[in-house]
Amino acid sequence: MSVSIEDIGAVANLLAAIGVLLTLIYLARQVRQGNLFARAQARQRMAEQAHSELYEWKHDPALRACFVKKELLTPDEQELMHYFLLAAMRAREWEWFQYMDGVISRDVYEAYHGVIALHLGTPRTRNWWKTVGRVGFDPRFAAIVDQFIEGRPPTDYFERIRAYDAQTS
Repeated sequence: MSVSIEDIGAVANLLAAIGVLLTLIYLARQVRQGNLFARAQARQRMAEQAHSELYEWKHDPALRACFVKKELLTPDEQELMHYFLLAAMRAREWEWFQYMDGVISRDVYEAYHGVIALHLGTPRTRNWWKTVGRVGFDPRFAAIVDQFIEGRPPTDYFERIRAYDAQTS
């Protein structure tokens, strides 16, 4: 039995095709793992940001008071509330970018996006958003926030927290 050059070439082509197929399978797995890792990192960052907001809220009674105070805020209180809200809304914008890029799923995005109803749930914070807060944010994100809070009644969440704090003190 003799082996021709064409036979050797056919075997080499078959082996090359198998090699390409295995390489493609390997690369697809690597891309999938990279995507899973990116999603995990995004969710981790979201959890850390939420924890940071809660920690700041818990440990700063002056900040909590800014959300329920009936009188005008002092300049220091305005600054405190401004930077808290700016950081919180920037985090929501980052989450929106991650959602738009397909890094996080819709349900994860909506769970974190819902916090906007609290952050911008008082007449004071809504006024902040409409006058100075939205400056510098992506206009598409700002429009989504506007639509989200439009017609939404103010929250009594902060008063309920204050009442709860008074009961447990």
